[in-house]
Amino acid sequence: MLSKEQVKEIVDNAKKYLKGLEWEIGIDSTNIGTTRFANSIIHQNMGVHRPFLWVRIINKNRIGSATTTDLSEEGIKNVLERAINLSKNKYAPKSEVPLPRKVKIEGGISKKILVSPKEREEAVAKIVEVCKKNDLNAFGVIHTINNSLAIFNSNGVSNYYLLNWTYTTITAMNEGASGFSFAIEKDFYKIDFKELARVACEKALMAKNPRDIEPGKYTVFLEEAAVAEMITFLAWLELGAKRFYEKTSLISKKIGKKITGKNITIYDDWQHKLTLGIPFDFEGVKRKKVILIKNGIAKGIVTDSYFAKKLKMKNTGHSLMQPAPWGPFPLNLVLEKGDKKKEEMIKSIDKGIYVTRFWYTRVVNPDKTLITGMTRDGTYFIENGKISYPIKNMRFLINIYETLENVKMISKEQKYYGEELFGVVAPALVIENFNFQSKTEY
Repeated sequence: MLSKEQVKEIVDNAKKYLKGLEWEIGIDSTNIGTTRFANSIIHQNMGVHRPFLWVRIINKNRIGSATTTDLSEEGIKNVLERAINLSKNKYAPKSEVPLPRKVKIEGGISKKILVSPKEREEAVAKIVEVCKKNDLNAFGVIHTINNSLAIFNSNGVSNYYLLNWTYTTITAMNEGASGFSFAIEKDFYKIDFKELARVACEKALMAKNPRDIEPGKYTVFLEEAAVAEMITFLAWLELGAKRFYEKTSLISKKIGKKITGKNITIYDDWQHKLTLGIPFDFEGVKRKKVILIKNGIAKGIVTDSYFAKKLKMKNTGHSLMQPAPWGPFPLNLVLEKGDKKKEEMIKSIDKGIYVTRFWYTRVVNPDKTLITGMTRDGTYFIENGKISYPIKNMRFLINIYETLENVKMISKEQKYYGEELFGVVAPALVIENFNFQSKTEY
């Protein structure tokens, strides 16, 4: 990561090549400490500095863009020259919206948290200790991340933010049975690695000698990681402005109308206490809280400068790095919590399936929000309100909106699950008529 002073020095040096031009410079700098382990042995304990700079030039209404990972003076000069030369090409794309203007951004910069390789090694030792006591092998990763994002432009935007987080996954495994747990926290020192390992071990021990069951529609209890993955795909397919503008999303035809069960509320909010939020987007625009679905009614989508103008809507501050083929995107999704304890939810199920997480989820039909994937690392049959026995993993095929129509219970508890700066704050769900299309062999 780079300090605010280092970023300012880079931008000040760049300005001398940019006189008379409209310009945007973004710098995303990440320090990642990674410790990977398999068969209860650390096989990678390393650190990586990942700098990334992008430039967008507007020259006589033509856009030139270029990127680099070389933040030396020569590297920055080269990337600026490339972007400027591209903007002079008569076939370069035309600029349809001006660069954003400076606005006051609220939200203090996080304090930098440095975690040493030794501390990650000690965390793995705690995980392995718990797994060994249960005759299980430990697999997984601990990433400790410091990320700085800076956006500057010729209209006075000069935004900088620093964020820390730790991403941990544990899979406990032996004799074909596996169990999964995870934690994503802003503070490494708040993670109870022994408790995470205990959860993964408990799931693995329960998963031994799984039985076959027939495909079909079942009531399911989905843990938070599975719910978050489903909502992630909804975001890709439905909650950004590009497909809305193209009228290929279902939500584009349903604004103001019922689209899910009335107990479903989804919004994007970078300030939610569990999410990894940054107060501005990749154009330097202030992020706004956006209600997407409220009590089952389609309310809106997220926008950036380009699509806000196209749709004659307000810019909600959800731009990705430009040019952005996906359009704007909600990075800080929240599925509103319910009022049930998870134990109470399981007790309500007469016959059903308990799902820890999904794996290899893919889109089948984007226009119908049809996705498929498999269960993994802890799938069990529920009978008479109790987990009865482990079952072999199943392949599901669902329409996301129809699935959210069939939600019967929502947990009080929520967890954050995601990758990099995108994630979902999700509760656990009980869903009826969840479609399992076929069996798997394990």
